[in-house]
Amino acid sequence: MTWKDDCASDCGHEDIKYVTLREEPGRGYRLEYGAPKCDAAPAGAYIVESVPDNIDTYSSCGSSGTDAGHFGFTFYPNPAATGPGLGPFQAKGDLHQVGGGHGGHFWYAHTRDTSHLGGDSGLMTVKGTWTLDKNIEWARVLVHLPDTGAHTRQAAYVIGGADTTSKVRIVEQRADRWVSLGAFRFTGTPTVTLTNATADGTADEDVAWDAVAFQGLPGKPNHMVVGMGDSYSSGEGASDPGGDDYYPESDYYNKVSGDKTKDSCHRSKYAWSRRAVLPGEQLSVGELADSWSARMDFQFTACSGARHYNMLSITPGAGELPQIQQGYLDQHTTLVALSIGGNDMAFADIIKKCITSISDVCQNGTIKARNPDTGQSYDNDTPALKDWLPAWAHNVIRPRLVKTLRALHDQAPNAKIVLMGYPRLLEKKGSCVIGIGTEEAPWLNEMGDVVAAEMKGAVSDTGSYAVFADPRAAFAGQAICGDPETIHGIVVTGHSRADSKPTSMKSFHPKIAGTAHYAAAFQDALAP
Repeated sequence: MTWKDDCASDCGHEDIKYVTLREEPGRGYRLEYGAPKCDAAPAGAYIVESVPDNIDTYSSCGSSGTDAGHFGFTFYPNPAATGPGLGPFQAKGDLHQVGGGHGGHFWYAHTRDTSHLGGDSGLMTVKGTWTLDKNIEWARVLVHLPDTGAHTRQAAYVIGGADTTSKVRIVEQRADRWVSLGAFRFTGTPTVTLTNATADGTADEDVAWDAVAFQGLPGKPNHMVVGMGDSYSSGEGASDPGGDDYYPESDYYNKVSGDKTKDSCHRSKYAWSRRAVLPGEQLSVGELADSWSARMDFQFTACSGARHYNMLSITPGAGELPQIQQGYLDQHTTLVALSIGGNDMAFADIIKKCITSISDVCQNGTIKARNPDTGQSYDNDTPALKDWLPAWAHNVIRPRLVKTLRALHDQAPNAKIVLMGYPRLLEKKGSCVIGIGTEEAPWLNEMGDVVAAEMKGAVSDTGSYAVFADPRAAFAGQAICGDPETIHGIVVTGHSRADSKPTSMKSFHPKIAGTAHYAAAFQDALAP
């Protein structure tokens, strides 16, 4: 092979033809969404594309036109190379461009950690920076994510020129839409930088550089809200059969159990934090956020299955970073909507014990003991659940909640934190749930009251920045077996965390109607 002499003008402009009656190859891992996106960002936003001005891009999007800034890459040469600092840039061999994404063009490369020649300035590190060539004070920053070539759940966008220090926001890139990084006050030149360096970068997932938009705002949004926590916060179960209610980046499956490309956080568009109407507003949090209202900045990191340590320091099985490390809490945050503790309480194991107990009621039975520090299971068993659960809730879960609330407050010192409780699960002594006995259902509800008391106590142990929201009254008469039933009983179809699990993850979680009850309890907790 030989190098092209006119590569500056000719390379990357192939004219590919296919034989007669041969279908053109599909674009993207979801072929029905493979076309480029030619739509604009929020009205009036300044867009910075991934290519220079007036470049003809793929398909119907035409020319890139004139945008509001510029984009460029940084590569790192091999220090062993000879010459005047212009050695070979190995990372260029893993940088690709595709005729998809916003405006018909984006770049992508494989994720890299330090052991795969990545990191801050590794030989295979690619760093792309969008720069806005305009002065702006307050702005919402959005990134466009294509339907393919964007796989990582650990894309770290660095927003430069904001306040006095750079801000880092972590994004799960399988979103296929415009995604907000948040609202920022710029005191310097607005920039956004993204590299292919990730903590889980083993060179088998993609990171994409598409367009960035800066939506000018008249000032700081009235509400800067972050929804965090476990499945009751994410909206697990709040999805109609066959509906598209979970955000795609939080509902990606692979048939191989344990495959790192799976993400089952299940953040629903019907989550209670999105359905709530905040004081002084007419529209819900979700309605304001979806319309890019200047009054609202909403970020959503809740993940089904999360325990307190998945929020603080340990990456959950879905591969997303711990929620507190995703960067969405800062001095501008006004409100944190949170539910956490149910998984720390071994909720799923206790329910399973009650359903499968045959010879005796489950409260006299045991489950695998937990490590108080990590929550991991031991080989030995707990004492009888009727004795173990109240003690575990008081001695372990309550301090964990206090630790979590204080950590959130450290990151968002000006925010009110609302810790949401859990409803009593069963009506009519659980008569509609196979396996739940008439003695077990009242005990489960009683233990729900015990947990609520400890959650309320944890809030009182922290300070005035936190409040407890109690949803039990809102669900009265409408839990499992109620009329209407607003919490799922046992669901055997739909999503499961692993193919070997016989039941859906929706089981024992609020339906869409149930998240409305949660939203009402949340609003009550915020009332003056």
